[in-house]
Amino acid sequence: MTTKNIIDKIITDIYLSIKMEVGGLDIGKCSIQIDGKAFFDFPIGPEDESLETNISGDAESIFKDLSDVRVYHVNKEGKNVGEIARNFKKQQDSLAGKLRKLLFGKELLMPKEYAPYKVEFQENRLKHIKDKKIVDFIWYPEDTEKGLLLLENGYLITETLCAPHGTGLAGLNIFDNIDLLVSQRGGDYLKLSDYEQEAADTR
Repeated sequence: MTTKNIIDKIITDIYLSIKMEVGGLDIGKCSIQIDGKAFFDFPIGPEDESLETNISGDAESIFKDLSDVRVYHVNKEGKNVGEIARNFKKQQDSLAGKLRKLLFGKELLMPKEYAPYKVEFQENRLKHIKDKKIVDFIWYPEDTEKGLLLLENGYLITETLCAPHGTGLAGLNIFDNIDLLVSQRGGDYLKLSDYEQEAADTR
């Protein structure tokens, strides 16, 4: 399977295997299923071949739960973590705090600043990836990163193999549109459709 072969195919599933190392690097590996059949790796460039792959034993489908994401808002007062921690320590060390532990054998409860005061739901962006057609491939010629798949709805997806722990960047990365991609990575990208047209024009 080549880069050209994946154009006009439907993304039916994506499996992700991720390994995290606290204080080190997170490693993410995506395997994309097309048309409910073969799996392939993200290409780096337009000439990539042998993209077909198998999913690893620890990989899981990222589409298994497409429900919207709960977002918990905490600390309505806007205190920073240091202020909350110092205040909690002060309460623990106070006479009342020590008496509570001595008489009742109980520590003070979690500071109220950590308790959620509001829950919101954010749309799960993976809904815009599943069962969408790949219409083009985009890459940055001066970059060694994986290329991006342009979907029929304008979304773009790519894979970041490793990233600093805790950044959430290892694995699948999503751009809602070309403008967002350009604002973050610049406009010096190439498209497979243009590349093939230029090649045809020179024949």
